[in-house]
Amino acid sequence: MPELSALVSGATGFIGAQLVPALLAARWEVRAVGRRSRPSWMPTEVDYRMVDLAEAGDFGGLGHGITHVFHLAGASSSLSSAEDMHRSNVVATTALLSSLIDEDIQRLVYLSSTSIYGEEEQLPLPVREDVEPHPSRGYGKAKWQAEQAVWSAAKAGLDVSVVRPVTVYGPGNVKLLGSAVLDTAIERFAGLGRLLVHDEPVEQRLVHVDDVVRALLHLALCADASGRAFNLVVPEYPTSHRIVGILGALFGLTPEQSDDPEGGMSYDERKAVRSEMLSQGMQPDILLTKERFRFLRKTNRNNRLSVDALMSTGFRFEHTDLEGSIAQTVKWYAENGWIL
Repeated sequence: MPELSALVSGATGFIGAQLVPALLAARWEVRAVGRRSRPSWMPTEVDYRMVDLAEAGDFGGLGHGITHVFHLAGASSSLSSAEDMHRSNVVATTALLSSLIDEDIQRLVYLSSTSIYGEEEQLPLPVREDVEPHPSRGYGKAKWQAEQAVWSAAKAGLDVSVVRPVTVYGPGNVKLLGSAVLDTAIERFAGLGRLLVHDEPVEQRLVHVDDVVRALLHLALCADASGRAFNLVVPEYPTSHRIVGILGALFGLTPEQSDDPEGGMSYDERKAVRSEMLSQGMQPDILLTKERFRFLRKTNRNNRLSVDALMSTGFRFEHTDLEGSIAQTVKWYAENGWIL
């Protein structure tokens, strides 16, 4: 196999922090890019550069000598304004692609999102990658605009693959399922014996971060992936009831259905308990949402997605044991002090 070298944007983010070590383990040379200074965990063999891709400039030849680009950088809706989402997704992607025009890149893999499909207009189910998206929220709109820049670069001759993951969970995740884990830990710390969940079940879409990394590596080298987009979701849709049942079992709380969607501790109550947990040494990494179990309460009429395209390339999911994978994640949070 010829020597492989990767440029990873968004290398200090949740998925980037898992992808960089995986690339090194597979004997790739790695150049990593992030907006923050070099993190302490970054392996010394990585060529790390602190760059804001949304700023004008040639970026110091980021793509020189690179065979593959993994473009993960971008702002999400949980922690960013609409302006920042546009800047970090659309402006940064356009600028990075422009800097790669004269480079000999074998493939660029862009990490998009299934949020581009939207949730207000009914699409044919299961949603295939060739459907016309109708993004309905700011994040989905920003990711779709960034995708348009990627597809334009493909028409100009750049070999690209686009990956559209759903909710990603696993060690290091700070929101969504991570926030649900924090809510559960807070209620156990507060001495509650019940774990309330609204009695209307809501289907969830999940994929483990390890499978996202495996898919990125797989599609970067797969000939059949050229010029294509791929939904990334384990083809199983657990309900909010099942996930609360898993969390309840892990934390020793009894799941109980309630007709009150606001059941459980209020934001102010959870915030106060979290402050006490922080004073006892818990790390502040996981996002505390104003709406309890917010991730588990979001409905989407386009929830079910086709993964035929991904499976046709020979990719197979490894994290299909939801109970085991969530247990592994909770254990990681506890061992690293992200929950008490």
